[in-house]
Amino acid sequence: MKRIFLAAFLISLFLLSGCSDSDQYLYDNDDAIALQIHAEMVVSYEIDSAHVRADTVSSRDTMIFIGEINPDRQAHYREYYWTLDGKDFSSDMNFMKSVTKAGHHEICFVVIDFYGDTLRDTLQLLVTNPPIVEPQGFIPAIGSQGLSPKEGITFAWHGFDPDSISKVYYRFEIREPKGLAYTYDIHQNFYTASYSILDTLIETPYFTYWDNPNFYHRLENLKFYTWEVRAVNEFGLESDTVVQGNFFTKGNRNEGGIQAFIRFSNESLYDSYSRNGKIHLDILDSLSNPVVEREMGLDTNQVVVSPLKPGKYRIIASLPKLTDFSPDTAEVVILPGEIAIADTLRLLDTIPPSNKYLTPEGLFQDIDTLDFKDTLRFYFDEYGGNFYHNFFWNGQELRGATYYQERFSNDDRTADTIFLMLPKSYKSWTYQLLSINAYDYSGNLNSKTYVIRPSLERPELKGGEDE
Repeated sequence: MKRIFLAAFLISLFLLSGCSDSDQYLYDNDDAIALQIHAEMVVSYEIDSAHVRADTVSSRDTMIFIGEINPDRQAHYREYYWTLDGKDFSSDMNFMKSVTKAGHHEICFVVIDFYGDTLRDTLQLLVTNPPIVEPQGFIPAIGSQGLSPKEGITFAWHGFDPDSISKVYYRFEIREPKGLAYTYDIHQNFYTASYSILDTLIETPYFTYWDNPNFYHRLENLKFYTWEVRAVNEFGLESDTVVQGNFFTKGNRNEGGIQAFIRFSNESLYDSYSRNGKIHLDILDSLSNPVVEREMGLDTNQVVVSPLKPGKYRIIASLPKLTDFSPDTAEVVILPGEIAIADTLRLLDTIPPSNKYLTPEGLFQDIDTLDFKDTLRFYFDEYGGNFYHNFFWNGQELRGATYYQERFSNDDRTADTIFLMLPKSYKSWTYQLLSINAYDYSGNLNSKTYVIRPSLERPELKGGEDE
């Protein structure tokens, strides 16, 4: 009996073992798949550019580091992390970070697989700070007079590489300016240039210009020029600071010149009206005899006139077509061989736009009391550039949906006819106020208020009101 019981127990144990999950102890080929890892990087502001494995960047740049593991199922690896020159850098797969220490760096993406083996993919990064040029302490000093191209003009400045890991070059340029860019008075050393006289890349923080008849552009006598220097290192990083200077070339003993700056109270003239109208410049001698008469575009607001004989002169600038602007006058004394800098000529517009009521018959009326109409017409005129306007009905500003305009412009005036459409709900048995403000771009204001007489018609009632 015991033998039968033992045999039955062994048979049941065998059957139970046959039904158990023994597959977990078998070798799985998936566990033997070799991991593939890859690392790359890109500058944050160039995220759409090609990702790279080696780059040269500025210490101010922020980098995006990207790691990739294939297959990416966590069952195949235990952990991953990044190192910078062998030290912990990040524990994220993808991240954004700056490397500020100048020099060469190795950035490593490290992955430990299921079996404890370590895989690495390394990126190379060279970090450099931009080179530096000192914006002060250069020669020739700003406004230097009497520099002769025939005798050679020497320029010198101070520049260096703060990291001492790269070679510094200097981009040196001389320009003949066309006009003074519109800036505040304290920044009158910023100029727009018509063309470049010289543009070269040199290795030294100094340069000497020698006149050469083979040059396509050459420095001329009694002219005003600007020069500029930027430092750039061998990795293409430019300096944040710039050397900017200007100078006058010399003339003969019995001749000189005048430099004049012209400024407008209306800033929009530099852009919107640069192709319309002209600046008229007259230069008179000490006996009030005309010496120079010149017309210039509105974008030419800096001018050098030479050669002129030494002596006393009077300069008059005006805008003949933009009659809202008053002329301005400056006096200057020219010394032999030099260019005299005149006081800035300021052409000021002190006249606001005009505003008149326009009848249905097309007649102008300068009145202040109007009958209520579905459409009122107003005419604005301005002889000093562009302008804009606002409408207020009983103190509330009216938006563009309530009116439209027909604009007329030429080289001496801007005019608008405004069609103001009043909703029927504006009808009233009481007097109402329509206020109109018109501003020109010189800041002049024409403010006018019209009284709207009561409508003879009963105003329409809003829905739901008792009649």
